[in-house]
Amino acid sequence: MDIGVATHTARQIADAARLLGAKESARPLVVSATVGDLVPLYDVLVTHDGLREVSRQLFVDGHYARAVEEAYKFFNNEVKRRAGSKKDGPDLMHHVFNEDRPIMKLNALRSTSERDEQAGYRFIFAGAMAGVRNPRAHEHDLRDQPEAALELLVMANHLLRAVGKAKRARRRRTGS
Repeated sequence: MDIGVATHTARQIADAARLLGAKESARPLVVSATVGDLVPLYDVLVTHDGLREVSRQLFVDGHYARAVEEAYKFFNNEVKRRAGSKKDGPDLMHHVFNEDRPIMKLNALRSTSERDEQAGYRFIFAGAMAGVRNPRAHEHDLRDQPEAALELLVMANHLLRAVGKAKRARRRRTGS
């Protein structure tokens, strides 16, 4: 049974956060969490429906690297779908989110800060493909610890939220 966000108490969320090392002091708490301990935190932090669909059961079953791989493949395919592009991976991200001629814009690209945000996320998106998705897709024996997998799934959730807010750029017609 899938436990929804509304059924978690603040205490459960705090307990799960402590398992990941979150603590009021600057000194990290070192705890080896089991997946059963982390599932309530997954349910609170991973909110994107499509992401949950491709990764939750894998995570629950202890297939951490596969859960992360599927999450980032989903992210890649979501960008492809929204941009209408056939490119893949880092090339896709650099093409779609280029700050000079974007296919998708994270903001209006009017100020230096907005252009910096577009460029920064372009590199984050491309880096996620090269550094997170690709090793899991190409290395048959790669293993993730549950805590690291959850962190990467939460990051995928954030990246999907950013892409979800992005708008298609209007293309200017060029004279013939």
